[in-house]
Amino acid sequence: MKIGFISDLHIDYLKSYLPEDMMRTLATVSSEGELDYLIIGGDISNHIQTTINFIETLDKELAPTKVYFIPGNHDYWQDRNEEKQTWELHKIFESHPQSLMKEPLIINDNLAIVGHLAWYNHAYYQRDKFTPEQIEAGRYKIATWQDKQRMSWELLDSKVSKIFKDDIINHMNQVGNRKIALVTHMVTTPDFIIPMPHRAFDFFNAFIATNDLDDVINAYPVSHSIMGHVHIRHSIYKDNVTWVTNSLAYEKEWRSKSIKQEIDHALYVLDTDK
Repeated sequence: MKIGFISDLHIDYLKSYLPEDMMRTLATVSSEGELDYLIIGGDISNHIQTTINFIETLDKELAPTKVYFIPGNHDYWQDRNEEKQTWELHKIFESHPQSLMKEPLIINDNLAIVGHLAWYNHAYYQRDKFTPEQIEAGRYKIATWQDKQRMSWELLDSKVSKIFKDDIINHMNQVGNRKIALVTHMVTTPDFIIPMPHRAFDFFNAFIATNDLDDVINAYPVSHSIMGHVHIRHSIYKDNVTWVTNSLAYEKEWRSKSIKQEIDHALYVLDTDK
């Protein structure tokens, strides 16, 4: 059984390609890799309907490969002047049949996939430089974290992170004794934040990661923690867990001009037969 993971497609930031090119290339890569599942880890687009249309069309395009997803923060975005309906959008994502937030995905007797957006809780940033109030507001001088303008949970970020932690635990309790591949959009380890000091990320690291899942990953049989959001591609093995970031990222951040080469490079494949 082969499961492919990729995150941060950002189809509405494509310059040289169309979303249809992204679909066709994902189909080609999935076919060449003989994938049984393709899991997309969020930030598909900047609008819920665009994201859902893409996922549903991609699922048909990739048959027989099964497509599942979790949303990222961008998928919840609304226009700045629009009344924010973030929790309503969250319910739509939770209930979608291809969403991993609906229920865990049981692969076989040995493996299950638990997926969730998760949320940042300001665990990592340069604390001697910014106040907690500045971080919670998401604004410092000319820097603004766009989530603060494009969505609203109407709760502190730390509270949202704990609510989503409980959702993840609930799903983990449904998979029996199977190993768990945890898929989150938010980063779950400080190894993948941007090293400080950094001109922007001394501030923006606060919105990259959560440490609320540390004890969960330790307490449950998590074999993999696969995440996006940070727009890097890297993997490490520590504490008996494989930690993976697999963002395709914005086209302007690609290392080449080839969409297929970039998808091939970003895709992380878990082969359950190895």
